[in-house]
Amino acid sequence: MRGTVQPCRTNPNEVQVGALTKLPNTPRWFSATQKRIYKAKGEQLRSLGVLTALDFELFISFCREYGNYIDTAKELEKIPLKAVLDERSEQVNKRMSRINKESWERSKSLAAEFGFSPSARAKFSAAESADPEEDNFS
Repeated sequence: MRGTVQPCRTNPNEVQVGALTKLPNTPRWFSATQKRIYKAKGEQLRSLGVLTALDFELFISFCREYGNYIDTAKELEKIPLKAVLDERSEQVNKRMSRINKESWERSKSLAAEFGFSPSARAKFSAAESADPEEDNFS
């Protein structure tokens, strides 16, 4: 079942923004990990028609936060789980763990805006078909 469009649930004056046709250059200040995320996810979103100029800054924030999460996770993996650390190393480890956790939370929140999870993707809809034969309710 496809359901029907209900006027009370739609905005007739919704702003329509065109999708990007080309992914802009990667920000120069991105780390190598952030650049890989930018290119991979940016191209996926661009090809789906989801990435627009209006939400581009939000996408850059996602790449930055997710890149920070990955980079700090890699650094934390280098420290054995039961390692005995001196006071200074312990402070650094705690700080890196906090950054890792906060970056994950922020990137997860931003990822939902772009449909990166099944539940977030369910809120998106594909463009409607112009073919009247595909409309089972006409």
